Amino acid sequence: MNNDAPTLLEIIQLTRQELTHTQKTDPIRECGRAALALLPSDSDLALKLAYQKLHDVPYKEVKTCWRRLYADASLWKVVKVVDDQHGQFAKGRYDEERSHAAAEKNAWVDDVVRTLDMTLILTGAPEREELVELWFAALKAVLTPPGRNSNIDADASEPPNKRRMLSFSRQTSCVPTSFPTVLPNPSPTIRHAIPRTRELSLEAFQKRVGDTAMHTPVIIEGAIQHWPALDERPWNNPAYLLEQTLGGRRLIPVEVGKSYTDEGWGQRITTFRAFMKTYMLEGAKDAVSATSHMDNVGSPDRDGADGSQTPTPPPTGYLAQHDLFAQIPSLRADISIPDYCYSSPAPSPHLTHIKPVPKLEEPLLNAWFGPKGTVSPLHTDPYHNILAQVVGYKYVRLYAPEETERLYPRGMEAGGVDMSNTSRVDLDEGMEVLGEVSCWEVEGLSSERRREFEEEFPGFKDARYIEGILAPGECLYLPVGWWHYIRSLTPSFSVSFWFN
Repeated sequence: MNNDAPTLLEIIQLTRQELTHTQKTDPIRECGRAALALLPSDSDLALKLAYQKLHDVPYKEVKTCWRRLYADASLWKVVKVVDDQHGQFAKGRYDEERSHAAAEKNAWVDDVVRTLDMTLILTGAPEREELVELWFAALKAVLTPPGRNSNIDADASEPPNKRRMLSFSRQTSCVPTSFPTVLPNPSPTIRHAIPRTRELSLEAFQKRVGDTAMHTPVIIEGAIQHWPALDERPWNNPAYLLEQTLGGRRLIPVEVGKSYTDEGWGQRITTFRAFMKTYMLEGAKDAVSATSHMDNVGSPDRDGADGSQTPTPPPTGYLAQHDLFAQIPSLRADISIPDYCYSSPAPSPHLTHIKPVPKLEEPLLNAWFGPKGTVSPLHTDPYHNILAQVVGYKYVRLYAPEETERLYPRGMEAGGVDMSNTSRVDLDEGMEVLGEVSCWEVEGLSSERRREFEEEFPGFKDARYIEGILAPGECLYLPVGWWHYIRSLTPSFSVSFWFN
């Protein structure tokens, strides 16, 4: 057990203390006395009120007071849930063995995790982020039997009857020890390779980005080999990821569909366990049993009360461009920000197609986790990027800013959404009908399809590109404004670091 984690009794007492003593400058006071009075007496109603306010206007226009109300209402609800399950806490009694047994048998842990994670996802838990993280630490401790360390490597040394006590063990004992990350055969044919270098120093990188003529992509080998995520705390081990997400209970936003440019694409919030079962662990779905009632939060595709099966899931689910590391700091500890992100790139003269963005104080981190076949369609980003590959392989194709005209950017679309950073060209279709630009062996092309494609995008086949395969432990430097298409060749876990 983590000796630094509070007990449930301690975290309940701390939460009550924090919630009942608000500062005069706390934005939550702007919600009004009536809303604040609901917090200790009817947290569910306070949650509904705050939820409505969060969705009344675009997210950027939501007042901080309503995000604060949602966070505090969630914490009051959590305290009530735990109190209802463990009356001994309210009376000042605490039994570690009994609390662990209750956590194993009942769904209260699921309820608490769902409530806290929805707070983080919807609001960021302003002024309560540290308190929420302490709750997750307390839950992890109570899910670990007394006298044990939660490290998954210890499971095999324990007697079977003791192993069964641990919720993590029940769900991870039968899952594969790694994701299937062998490159497919045949692999993409690389015709115009992205340049490579090894262990590039910060000084050499600064020299590169300080000269706009050298704002070109490069794959850097050996720059992140020290990351625990690659070795001692391996993200390629499904059991480790399940452990770090409280046995897969943590909630994550998942993109469902081929890519965000396709019809039928959407997003849902689901548990990490359900995501792993449905999309990542082919052949091991029964091992990661989604027994929780909250595996698909807010989804209509859950099993019915009559035991009927859910519909066949969509072909692709992707945890994409999500700040997973702010939500789950234990995973953040497995990586480090590459020094390259603290360089000072010279302003690029080729960015007329890129909207200006504010200067970042710190790099923006995002996780990209999904099965073989996930696609990021051809697009640009307004930041320089270090894309670090942790698990699996990705095919990357890049076009310079000078090729923008031949890539046919989208424009303003329905609902006033600016899609000018995304190409109208479906690169998968382009490679299928234009064999000369494909990285795959293409046979039996329809001349009619090719004619139609070339009529719509006459300049595309002349656009110059470079390409490569990104392997575990490698980084891709992607200059601002470069168009990029990325396809996972195997199950894959990547981290992007945006900087400017």
